[in-house]
Amino acid sequence: MAHKGVREFTGDELSGVALGQNGFMILSNDEYECGVNSYSSVIGFPDIKYFIALKAIDDDAEIEARSVTAGDDLTTNSGVYDGSSPVTVLNGDIVYGAFDKVEVASGDYVIAYIGK
Repeated sequence: MAHKGVREFTGDELSGVALGQNGFMILSNDEYECGVNSYSSVIGFPDIKYFIALKAIDDDAEIEARSVTAGDDLTTNSGVYDGSSPVTVLNGDIVYGAFDKVEVASGDYVIAYIGK
């Protein structure tokens, strides 16, 4: 069954996510993937299924993210994650979704809120 996005969570869970109660990671200058161990070109997080939100910090950020829901990738490449078509997220802006792979441009910083 496909992920239902924000409808996947109860109100209490969404409140927890909004407050960062599941935890977060600061991502910068690399490609990250949830549910896998690290390998040659990707930093892996085997115990995290996906990030529920991405927030640009310190400056605008060039980000590309693969969604666990088909067609909801954060990319300029017709909605298909390819690792080379980032979207500019303005400083302080938050993009919500269920992203299991995120690439952040060199010199940019993102808070990635852990979903599950």
